[in-house]
Amino acid sequence: MQKHMWNAASSNFVRRADQPNAPGSDAWGITIVLDAYAYMVEGGLLKPADLKRYFLSSSALYEKTNGSHGNRILARQGSQFYVGGDDDLQWCAALVHCFAATKDSEYLNAAKFAFNGLVELGFWKDGTQDASGAKGWSWNSNDRRPNGVSTAYGALSAARLFKVTGDKIYQQWALASLNALETPQVGFFPRDMMVAADAALTIFEVTKEMKWRVAAENFYAAATMNAFSKANAIPNYNPTDVGDIADGMLHFAAVLPKTKYAKTRALIPINTFLHDRTNEDIAEHGFYSKYDTKGHAITTAGQSYLGVPLNVPYLPEVAEMLKLFAIAYKLG
Repeated sequence: MQKHMWNAASSNFVRRADQPNAPGSDAWGITIVLDAYAYMVEGGLLKPADLKRYFLSSSALYEKTNGSHGNRILARQGSQFYVGGDDDLQWCAALVHCFAATKDSEYLNAAKFAFNGLVELGFWKDGTQDASGAKGWSWNSNDRRPNGVSTAYGALSAARLFKVTGDKIYQQWALASLNALETPQVGFFPRDMMVAADAALTIFEVTKEMKWRVAAENFYAAATMNAFSKANAIPNYNPTDVGDIADGMLHFAAVLPKTKYAKTRALIPINTFLHDRTNEDIAEHGFYSKYDTKGHAITTAGQSYLGVPLNVPYLPEVAEMLKLFAIAYKLG
């Protein structure tokens, strides 16, 4: 990341490796970097001051919905602005993790402003706006339908806020978000199922109530069955999808040791991206956006992933690998 994607002038990582001097960054990628850095601080691999510098420089890229606080405005046209529900709920979850790793209240305050801001902007849908009865967190400003990734990350951000504050309003939001996943969502993929499992497990950590563990294990089973069973095999993988799954699996290994959720099982998805690669090869070329099921990068000319050519490292995917290695290191 530092070699291929760091822009020293802006003190930020660029969105794609072939544009090292491009302005700005990527809201999704920034979020994953913050989460990775928090794990690195917990593992003794990064100083809290380095995390804080990146938080400040990455946050400064965006105007906020409430002046210097609130949700990140990703685009604006006149008085209309665009906010990503999935982007900011994942950002909120990462900010709480930064607080847990450093005890710096600036992260917690930013997380609260982000979460409450989405509520105030009407991103939560209670089921009365859609004939299907769909509930949950909206995808973005332009598409207010409940979305699987937004709703799952709504549950995780609320669960993490509950864990660090003890405020039961966040426990209620976590429960409402998890229950909403039982209604129709725009996409509810294995990665989202594991994020939901992570949320329920976080509540279980605090309350020790078995209903939360049961919910967590049910989401975990659905995630792994849909992602890795032969009947549901997918033609290729990308680090962020597999990364969210592995992240949750490693959380289970930490919270429920000496069970079937062994760390060795959780490391299997990470190894997908290390197939036949040396440390020197990884240092020189980094990681890419899509891989076949044997762990080889797909770099087909003319094809792209979310607007980035397949042969170009893309910030969210590379940051996800950093996060996963930091988690694995922390767990020993």
